Amino acid sequence: MRGILTRVVADNFDGVVVVDHNKSIRAASRLAEELLSPELRGTHIADVLPAPFREALDAALDSGRMMDAVSEVVILCNGERRTVEFVVTLSDVDAGEVSAQSAGRVACLTFRDVTERRQVEHRLTYLAQHDPLTGAASRVKFVETIGALLGTPTGRVRGASVYLIGLSRLKTVNDTLGHAYGDALLKQVVARLELSGPISVARLEGNAFAVLREGLLGEDGGVGFAETLIAEVVRPYTLDEHRAIIGARVGMSDSDLSGSAPDALVSHAGVALSIASDQSGNRALAFSKEMDTRIKSKQDMEIALRAALAREEFSVHYQPQVDLETGEVTGVEALARWTHPELGSVSPAKFIPAAEETGLIIELGRWILHAAAREVAGWPRPVRLSVNVSPLQFELGDIVADVRSALAQSGLPAERLQVEITESLLVTEASQITEKLRVLRAEGVGIALDDFGTGYSSLSYLGRLPVDTIKIDQSFVRGLPGDGEASAIIRAVLMLSESLGKHVVAEGIENQDQAWLLRLAGCRTGQGYFFSRPGPAQDILAQLLAAEHDRLTAVTRVG
Repeated sequence: MRGILTRVVADNFDGVVVVDHNKSIRAASRLAEELLSPELRGTHIADVLPAPFREALDAALDSGRMMDAVSEVVILCNGERRTVEFVVTLSDVDAGEVSAQSAGRVACLTFRDVTERRQVEHRLTYLAQHDPLTGAASRVKFVETIGALLGTPTGRVRGASVYLIGLSRLKTVNDTLGHAYGDALLKQVVARLELSGPISVARLEGNAFAVLREGLLGEDGGVGFAETLIAEVVRPYTLDEHRAIIGARVGMSDSDLSGSAPDALVSHAGVALSIASDQSGNRALAFSKEMDTRIKSKQDMEIALRAALAREEFSVHYQPQVDLETGEVTGVEALARWTHPELGSVSPAKFIPAAEETGLIIELGRWILHAAAREVAGWPRPVRLSVNVSPLQFELGDIVADVRSALAQSGLPAERLQVEITESLLVTEASQITEKLRVLRAEGVGIALDDFGTGYSSLSYLGRLPVDTIKIDQSFVRGLPGDGEASAIIRAVLMLSESLGKHVVAEGIENQDQAWLLRLAGCRTGQGYFFSRPGPAQDILAQLLAAEHDRLTAVTRVG
């Protein structure tokens, strides 16, 4: 039995060190010997163990009390700093069980190297609070900073002002010089904004940035500082041997105009920026309570959306999801399309946010779910259907009833349906939302986390919520194969997903090199223009039928 136990300790996956009452090491696992010393057995703990381990063992053996919880420390292993979790347990061994010299109190140190895990966690935490390209704060972090500033009596007295900067002609730089130069320009924009001495600089979206300052806009309505920002941003940029010039517009507000709610400050500055962007030239506008154009536009869009739903102007297009190994279409993502009788095709980038703001996304989402399930259920190939679900459908609608109704009316098996949620849904951490996800999953419906890495990514969400699939955002895929940082992040997400048993889909694949690199990294499924653009059901069906014909032809030839 002693031989068996010795082998069990030696082969243990974790680092294990067994110490007798004389504080001499009696047994050790191979991992412990690799990380600490190849000559552990028979030595005194003071001679070979790092101070945190030694102190914990001394305390346990001397007091007879085990550690209350797992502890985490950084130790030096073979000249390298490693983060480890460890715990010390005690056992009392009498002479009837072992030899007389071995009897007494025995301590067991168990530790695990969590260095790589912590690095991934720190990186994902960083991504939740910062723009991965420029290093500027994320929208969430920016709003938190405003809240912290105005959360104190002194901050409320002094006030806060927010400046939103929208860049123009950035697309020209990307189209003429390439996205790599466009990305380099954005980094320089952040560097210039930071020179103005703000409390925070954030990147809110592709070409929109925000600056937070303490104090109100001032007697000039903030125009002076805004013009300084514009002057800095529009100065020519040197990009290797190229020079680039962009435009800038600024919308601004302060806590006197918008109140102390951080979201209202950003929103009102955004309204001012929207109006400034509709005008020519580089200009700055401060928010005013008379600015009701945005509200009127929102009302008009709500009326148009309601009419579109009533007149059935919406349709569903599908984008295939492809097995990167075989090229076979394994699923499709349903995407809403709106064709207005007068305006023609309306971009989803316009009507989806409007539907979110007005609450019509609940009705629109329900229609898309039913329409897509009905169409895909009749396809000759049993591909999986993915449907985006808005947070409002969880919070204000009855998503479980909607899914059940769509499946019952269409005949689509639950196992062929997957709902895609965004990370913003996870921030609420409402128990009712978690319960709805669990109910859907228990009934066979898959759950996918869309745009992973761009918002509130956290390891805790992945471990706590019933998520089956992680979709890597296209902003990371776009940098492949040349972007080393993007490659490292994707590998980390793939490694993490594999350890948690999650399926991964890479979005935004645009060329063969990206597909090849993702496949080598272990990603099994991809989606993007390289495989197919979104199209109506008949186009996707034609692709599926053509692929099936090619397969049957190949089988016939082999036969």
